[in-house]
Amino acid sequence: MSHWTEELFKENPELFLGSFNMDTVPGEVDYLLECLEKHDLKLDRLLDLNCGIGRHSVEMGKRGYNLVGTDISPRYIQIAGERAKEAGVSDRLSYRVADMRNIAGELAGESPFDGIICLWTSFGFYDDDTEEDILRQCYRLVKSGGFFALDIVSRDWLLPNLGETSHRPVGDYFVLEDHKLDILKSRMINTWTYLRKDDDGNYQQVKSVVVDHRLWSPHELINLFAKVGFMCDAVYPGFSPFSTPRPVESMRTREFMLNFRLLYIFRKP
Repeated sequence: MSHWTEELFKENPELFLGSFNMDTVPGEVDYLLECLEKHDLKLDRLLDLNCGIGRHSVEMGKRGYNLVGTDISPRYIQIAGERAKEAGVSDRLSYRVADMRNIAGELAGESPFDGIICLWTSFGFYDDDTEEDILRQCYRLVKSGGFFALDIVSRDWLLPNLGETSHRPVGDYFVLEDHKLDILKSRMINTWTYLRKDDDGNYQQVKSVVVDHRLWSPHELINLFAKVGFMCDAVYPGFSPFSTPRPVESMRTREFMLNFRLLYIFRKP
């Protein structure tokens, strides 16, 4: 039986395509770069880990940055390459299909990167040992003084705000979501049921996928990265039209709890 990431992103990639919001990307890249620039980091050549359809990497390519994008989905990598070509930035961007569980092996021929970006909660898909191993591989892919920037959902926001059910339109589909939070394992287990209208206008079930995702509070994530050698430079509010690049430790408790996602900047000594 395949892992849910393979079931959704490789075997049924069209289901998730509608979730890639393009409208927010320029603002998200503005915010990311503003945060990174506060830390005097070199940004000449970056790895966009789990890049999806290249939303952020194409936007960064337009701004003169060089990136390699990887994703487990051949379909998403195909789309990313097409988007880079349409934007006229194929000379700055390259994409390849790669499973993050073997990211060092997949990129064995690449020279070390100045940094890695992993955005939009694209980390935490696997068990704890695997997540630690992924980070150890990433550590080897980054130059000394390089960084790992992670934008990920905040466990501390999710605990009081997660409802049992929700629903939303996603491209050509309507998605019913059942949410379960495993407190002891700190995992969010969502069942996404995709529906689509038939010719008679009635919704029919297309596919149901169980998405099992690890959650961390800031201190837990900082400790995990520290185990493999990455030191935490700062934690900022994650992507939001209302976010300001101010470290969360300077925030009051109520202000911090309003942040659905957090942006971590880790550095390799």
